[in-house]
Amino acid sequence: MSPKNTDKKIDSRTITVRALGRILTSGEQLEATLSTDKHYRELETRDRGFVRLLVSSYFRQKGQIDGVLNGFLSRMPPDFVLNALRIGAVQLLILGTADHAAVGETVGLLKSHKKYYKFSGLANAVLRKIAREGRSIMGNIPPRENIPTWIYRSWERAYGRSAARQLALQYQQIPPLDICVKRDPELWAERFDGQVMYGNCVRLPKAGQIKELDGFDEGDWWVQDLSSTLPVQLLGDVSGLKVLDMCAAPGGKTLQLASQGAIVTAMDRSAERLDLLKENLGRTGLSADIIAADATNWPENDSQYDIVLLDAPCSATGTFRRHPDVLYAKTKKQMEQLQKLQRKLLISAARKLRPGGQLVYCTCSLQVEEGEEQIDRFLQKNTDFDVIRVSDEKWHDFGTLSGHLRLLPHQFRENGGLDGFFIARLRQKIEQM
Repeated sequence: MSPKNTDKKIDSRTITVRALGRILTSGEQLEATLSTDKHYRELETRDRGFVRLLVSSYFRQKGQIDGVLNGFLSRMPPDFVLNALRIGAVQLLILGTADHAAVGETVGLLKSHKKYYKFSGLANAVLRKIAREGRSIMGNIPPRENIPTWIYRSWERAYGRSAARQLALQYQQIPPLDICVKRDPELWAERFDGQVMYGNCVRLPKAGQIKELDGFDEGDWWVQDLSSTLPVQLLGDVSGLKVLDMCAAPGGKTLQLASQGAIVTAMDRSAERLDLLKENLGRTGLSADIIAADATNWPENDSQYDIVLLDAPCSATGTFRRHPDVLYAKTKKQMEQLQKLQRKLLISAARKLRPGGQLVYCTCSLQVEEGEEQIDRFLQKNTDFDVIRVSDEKWHDFGTLSGHLRLLPHQFRENGGLDGFFIARLRQKIEQM
């Protein structure tokens, strides 16, 4: 009997395998991959969550999963088959799916595709071996193997071997959910059985469906990682100050600034991402002027802002807790291009400040080339700026010798960690008469 061809039926496992393939071959991130997949959008909410869980779980332990698989494959099968095996291994080794279910679902997936039907026997044999022996093999593969070698070595150079090992361990952990509330953080922490982390940031032990949580529809809070709240939290009182939030979308810092009484202009070159910012402003009842423009050549209204906040486009390697695929999304060459853009944006940001104004530069990157080295280069060429050193006692231990703030994901590990972030605060000198 010939195998039945059901290629036209697109189920969640097929969508998962294809999404994984796109990420691995093109460097496209999971969010972008799924946003353009019409079949994914047609899935039920639960199935969409399952797709994300499978792909994210694979990248959290990619090196270990592949190491186990390689031991049972004499030669590499086609990409679709290999990625199906990877997802099956994730279920067996990480998610704790029953052996018969993980094996049966993977074999069934391959049988449902005429092109890959002949590999169903291979999948059955390999996954059954993984079910018996995979955990012990995986335990002998160090966590550093889950991270691209060139990135891991850059962390060793920047932070030392011990910190790099801790970063690799933190990479495997699913993070809690942080929200930024307009007011009464203690009240919201009690309501969600959470914890006030700093300022108006509340950490929830379980996320669930975000839009179904109390206070979402009323606009009482928005999702924002603790690290991401700090560039604004460290500014202190911003009430009545004119602030330019460059590269603002999706808008967490704009919402923070507006909720604290600042007069905010939010700029981003992506009109589509600004639509999300507008939606969040509407939901929370906050206001800001919105400008869709490229900040590197925006010529208008120079030297008028009290504060310019630049959360620059970057490699985003610091967000690996929430987006584990991010470490495989950028090449060295792409990072170099981002660094050039960061330099241009810093120059543009400096031109927007009034005399004596404050420039805040930050990136959600663990790469010092996008943080400390960018600011060192800027200060060497712009001697009319001084560093405002981190003075807040809570964060003083995370300050660098130069007075900036460098946060690493394994810090606060006992409370779930935090995104990697670099923050520098600079003040433009006022010329003496």
